[in-house]
Amino acid sequence: MIEGKLAAVDSYIAGFPPDVAFILERLRDTIHKAAPGATEGFKYDMPVFRHGDGYIFYLGAWKKHVGLYPIYPQAPALEAELAPLRASKDTVKLVYSKPIPYGLVTRLVKARLRALKSKSSA
Repeated sequence: MIEGKLAAVDSYIAGFPPDVAFILERLRDTIHKAAPGATEGFKYDMPVFRHGDGYIFYLGAWKKHVGLYPIYPQAPALEAELAPLRASKDTVKLVYSKPIPYGLVTRLVKARLRALKSKSSA
């Protein structure tokens, strides 16, 4: 039996219809592949992915989309890719009815890891 925070993430994913749960699991795998050693938690009623002392981002599933929070402004090329997915200043919205851009999620994770590394070096 899985306990604690990981159980909360598993339960969260299991609480969605199979097609949404599949997307959430694939996003989870994408994050872990891009950030080996990342840990999971559950805060603000949604999964959070952490690396070291910082967080990568939160993932919240909704009726028609998955939100990634907070996704701060990125380098210009990455921000241009994100522009159609921005729902607000620091939110990226991945709509279920469109292909999920897993490669873009990988690039976001790696950009966040660079920011965390830069922050810890300062």
